[in-house]
Amino acid sequence: MTPKAQSVTLAGEPDGFLAPRAWRSEVFGDGHTRLVVSVPAEELQSVHLGLLGLVEGPWGVRYVQLTNRLTGQLPAPEGRVAMGVAPAKALAVLKERPTLVWEDGRHQLWVRGALGETVILDEMGVVYLSPDDPMFRDALTAFGIPESNAPTMDSRDYVKVAFHADADAEEASLWEALKMLRWK
Repeated sequence: MTPKAQSVTLAGEPDGFLAPRAWRSEVFGDGHTRLVVSVPAEELQSVHLGLLGLVEGPWGVRYVQLTNRLTGQLPAPEGRVAMGVAPAKALAVLKERPTLVWEDGRHQLWVRGALGETVILDEMGVVYLSPDDPMFRDALTAFGIPESNAPTMDSRDYVKVAFHADADAEEASLWEALKMLRWK
């Protein structure tokens, strides 16, 4: 599996940084908490699916397109949503589109559960879990991912995301399969 993104120099050349196996907690000024999870590209799919498996259904699924592979970065992100999605259906749809979901950096994928728990996979392959909940911490421990303040892809100065031509069809079919509506 190729990474969604790689850390690069100012000149755009790979700088040798690899995403570590690590997570850290963050607390915002308003009291909102989340966990930030980093894993190597070859583990991203299994860890992401494992974390999604913790989220109570039905789900709200939000697809945030940041870049159109053919025309470039969008002036503003374009969103699509689907509400009331059965977790089994959503998981099947995601697994049928592995290049788009876990290797292509054109988008973010947000899943919100019935209890308000949220799993966000960003364009760099970083996973955000909200709130900072024992169920998420227990899962990360079970995956053997250590708590660490090690630098992760979201802290790099320059990051180049990957775009795959075969993900174009996967993107359109994802929207159709989940019956996603445009959402600003």
